Amino acid sequence: MAKKSSASQKKPPEKKISPVHSGISVAIWLNQVEGDDGPRYFRSITLAPRRYYDRTASEWKDSSSYGPADLPALVFALQKAIDYCYSTALPGQKPEDTQSSAPGGNGEVPF
Repeated sequence: MAKKSSASQKKPPEKKISPVHSGISVAIWLNQVEGDDGPRYFRSITLAPRRYYDRTASEWKDSSSYGPADLPALVFALQKAIDYCYSTALPGQKPEDTQSSAPGGNGEVPF
């Protein structure tokens, strides 16, 4: 049975993609779990909320929604995340294994 690593310190993302000033960004996190056969690695992805300035409250706030004008930036950032995840090997993984799991690498969807 796999359990989370005891190294639960706050760490920066493995890769951050932030194409626009509005705060929209995608972060890629490298995670490790300890299994019976040793450590295993996997990635997770988070989307940062859109930021806006609330003039009434005189402070910056986060929004959980996006407008139509935000969609190109989201698509761009998500495509960059896909490219990174499928072209960068996990620790202990062979680079050729990464390429074969990429969309179009073997003609199959990897999920």
